[in-house]
Amino acid sequence: MMRTHLNRLRTALRHGADRGDAAIEATIVIPLLIAIVLAVLAGARLSLAGQKTDAAAQAAARAASLERTPAAGQAAAQRAAADALGQRSQNCTSTRVTTDTSGLSASLGQVSSVTVTVSCTVPLGDLLLLGGGPGVRTMTSSFTSIVDAYRERG
Repeated sequence: MMRTHLNRLRTALRHGADRGDAAIEATIVIPLLIAIVLAVLAGARLSLAGQKTDAAAQAAARAASLERTPAAGQAAAQRAAADALGQRSQNCTSTRVTTDTSGLSASLGQVSSVTVTVSCTVPLGDLLLLGGGPGVRTMTSSFTSIVDAYRERG
């Protein structure tokens, strides 16, 4: 009888020793899962921002190449980049558009090009929902568009 009582006591102690393990495992695993989810969200945001910046650079270069003067080409590139980023709901904390419109000064009949570089600074701090966080990342994209060799220039 004593042996049966000891066996029951050992069994109870063994089962009781496992209590709290799930809470400890959850304490370790849940923060890791949250960190992985935030890393995936940051990666997705950066990938989309890169694609939107590429599209803005392409639209800006095309708009600049259709103009007749370098000054008009730069203005058109600025507008087109802002429109492209706005239409795609890209949240940039700052945007920089650099335009090389020297191709618009080339003489008639000469093949030339216009190159536009668009930089968009993407915020990442809001992923933590605390206002702080990993900061920002600047996405930069360039695109070159050919200027029609026989189009009248100013």
